[in-house]
Amino acid sequence: MLRTGFALLDRIISKDEVVEFYSNDERLLRIFYHRVAALSAPIYVVLVSERGGLDPYLIGRFQDIFNNHNEVYLRRAFKAEDVPPTIESMRDNDLIIIDPYHHNKIYDEIVSAIRKVKGRKFIFSFMDRERKGSIFGLHSAHSLIKLEMGIRGFKFVIKKSVTIKEIEIPASILTLYGKIEEDEGLMRWIMSG
Repeated sequence: MLRTGFALLDRIISKDEVVEFYSNDERLLRIFYHRVAALSAPIYVVLVSERGGLDPYLIGRFQDIFNNHNEVYLRRAFKAEDVPPTIESMRDNDLIIIDPYHHNKIYDEIVSAIRKVKGRKFIFSFMDRERKGSIFGLHSAHSLIKLEMGIRGFKFVIKKSVTIKEIEIPASILTLYGKIEEDEGLMRWIMSG
């Protein structure tokens, strides 16, 4: 079951089939998708890039923190042409897709593959998705969430959602690493209205 581990965010996106997270802060997004993979295990992951991308030791540390040692199944797509068949090969399972628009081409084929596969999909993009990448992909995502680093932590900015207007959800870095419990504060009252 795909989840972020942030209760408020998970409630907002609970019924969304395709959720895209993006950030210009590569480090923040990288830590976040490792957390999501560890929490969501058993989970299938498609990684698009030539090198790097998924650190098994970081996954293991998050699995220790959250006491979830289920499997993370990984497939890589090295070329743009490999992305659609790799996504489709994951069948109808919940799926994490890391950097599907890495090569900046064949957007339509990639988005078609994402839409074709049943189950929930979390997409993680290392670019400003409001300015680059697939327009078709933006329309296909039920929620579009930007991660922004701040002085005292970071925030999720809900840019697009089928259930809520644009809002910001602040979080501490320690919460990202599972060191302290999430405090919804006033956000709990905003969501209940």
